[in-house]
Amino acid sequence: MLALWIKSIEKTLIKITILVAIFSAFLEISYKTILNYFIFLGIVYFMGLLYILFKMSYRIEIYDTHIYIKNFFRSYKIPYKNFSDFFITSGYLQKKFNLYSIYIITRRKNFLIKDIPQAEKIYNKIKDELELNHITPENWLENSNN
Repeated sequence: MLALWIKSIEKTLIKITILVAIFSAFLEISYKTILNYFIFLGIVYFMGLLYILFKMSYRIEIYDTHIYIKNFFRSYKIPYKNFSDFFITSGYLQKKFNLYSIYIITRRKNFLIKDIPQAEKIYNKIKDELELNHITPENWLENSNN
């Protein structure tokens, strides 16, 4: 399972390193402050590790009438009839690492699942289930008004 997430981990570490490099350019680092700088780096990368673990904790379970989205803190049951919109996107770094984000828009809440490996498979499974339940983009609007 970890092999699937390697690209997502790499992408997040690159983003963190870029931010640290930009921030570090404005710091006055001397031999007196180097220990504080290393503590800062440790805290930043530890927080980055927590963020990576949080992203990796997302699970999507696809059923006939609904999907479950689970993470460390919460789980959501989303019936297909509540979908208002559903799409997949990819930013610049995501494209470089072949990762995608899935957006699920419902009547009450929007869900964003970021940096998913093999997101096309998940997207296509959910799309197939929506079609089996006769839920298409044309009737999303009328479902959201009910």
